[in-house]
Amino acid sequence: MVLADATLRDERGSLANGNVENIVVSNLFDGETISYSMALLRGRVPQGCSHIIVRAHKNSVSEWPIVSGEFRALVDLARGLNKLDLEAGGTRRRFILIHEPRPTRLRVTPVYVICSGHDGYFQGPRGEDRSPESAATRIGLGARLLQTLTAEKLREAGHGRKTFQLERDLDGAECLVMHSMLHVDRARAMNQRDLWELIARELMTGPLASRDRKYLAFLSCTRYRGAPNPRTHEDTLARTEGHAALGGGGLALFGSACLHTWPTCLAQVLPRFLDSTLVDTEQLMDDSNYRGTHGGCLATTLGSALHELGHTFDLGHTREGIMGRGFDYVDRVFVGGAGLDPNRNSIRRDPQHTTIALSRPLSVTVTVQEPIMASPRRGRLLSETSRPSPSSSPRLSPGRLSAPASPELNRSFSRSLSSTEPPTQPDRTFWGPSCAAILAYHRWFNNEIDNIPARGLNEIEYDGKRNVVRSRYGVRVMELRESSGGMVVGSRQFPGARPPLEALVPSPPPHCLAPLTLVAEDTVGNVLKHPLPTAF
Repeated sequence: MVLADATLRDERGSLANGNVENIVVSNLFDGETISYSMALLRGRVPQGCSHIIVRAHKNSVSEWPIVSGEFRALVDLARGLNKLDLEAGGTRRRFILIHEPRPTRLRVTPVYVICSGHDGYFQGPRGEDRSPESAATRIGLGARLLQTLTAEKLREAGHGRKTFQLERDLDGAECLVMHSMLHVDRARAMNQRDLWELIARELMTGPLASRDRKYLAFLSCTRYRGAPNPRTHEDTLARTEGHAALGGGGLALFGSACLHTWPTCLAQVLPRFLDSTLVDTEQLMDDSNYRGTHGGCLATTLGSALHELGHTFDLGHTREGIMGRGFDYVDRVFVGGAGLDPNRNSIRRDPQHTTIALSRPLSVTVTVQEPIMASPRRGRLLSETSRPSPSSSPRLSPGRLSAPASPELNRSFSRSLSSTEPPTQPDRTFWGPSCAAILAYHRWFNNEIDNIPARGLNEIEYDGKRNVVRSRYGVRVMELRESSGGMVVGSRQFPGARPPLEALVPSPPPHCLAPLTLVAEDTVGNVLKHPLPTAF
């Protein structure tokens, strides 16, 4: 480990000095072990090279562009040792990565929801494969991209390359298919909150139910009823049925109107992000943050999926970054300098604030028997019908929602926060400091926590008289959030080997008059959410 770290420092030093004679990987060290299966390699090559070739397991070969001497390449890893051969301009290098999923039961499960009376084919242009099998492939690959992005951004935030595990990492399917009891006509007439509640109830009373899963689900029946020239994103939403972008508790739920822009294989990732094809708004939904291109739709909807998945991990809103509107730029993480001009917002408009957030987590609680995986073989999809189990008795606690583009949410985004945000990064995609801390200690991002004996309900608690948070495991992060909209207005983090067992709650900023909720997390992932008095 010491030798590997020293090698990485030497390589980064050569990058800083501009002295690159060999292929240099800047974000990973040779021989590093990672828990996810799609590695993002970033680095530099000798001048004059236009592309880099990567040869991986089973002799798979991919080619990636080089811009100003820099490259970004995605590599599909097999379990165990991976010997990667990198080649650019006649220069070759062997690079080793080891892929070992974390030992955990806790995972994110991608799901494609097919409503009763619907054939499962999602909306898209002619010539595009819109079948349920294609949907499962796109969703599964998209989930892997988000897994990789999360790891890279937590590393940049100083917490190491932590991320969630996917169903496939536990030898499950890339994406599960749930045949819902909800009829397509009813689904298209429902609002987002009602759709979330019903799908959540079906998931947690059916064969896919598990306390160890968080669900990343997409509705097959989303339908955009065209408009010649929708002026605003609200106009577009008004013409879209069976659509959702809503996350909390154990479920992040989305529509499928832009799923046709998502890649189906690794070779499509870069071309799809760079696709400058204009969206035909008479036929297809434009969810691109006013960029108007297929590549813009991919970036915004993939980023929105990460934003809403963040809510299932107990994250609130931030002024900037992934939990703000920074999720629109996830393409830059993978594309880098390969060319983004076609997908920039060419119309000078305010960003659309349409992804709905939750002030309290949506949750469905039900006692279920964990299904046993009968086969270790991984399929692309697994089909299930959401018939409730007789012994299940769900209790639904939806919480309040902030409406799309609500004045309250827009005002929250424009307010200044206490000085806790990091400097804007070149790709504009990052976790805010308190968000990164919550994820770093979250149970879904760690493995040893699974083996901790059953914890009581009050392992982390708020003492209102003394205005402190206590935990015998050590307090790691505290946030003050607006109760309506979930905007973070203040926070404290406690890094290091010896976090305090008791910590004073930060004072709210003087401009903040809204009711606040205290959110705190300790070292082993216990999360506290406590409404504060209005006179606090």
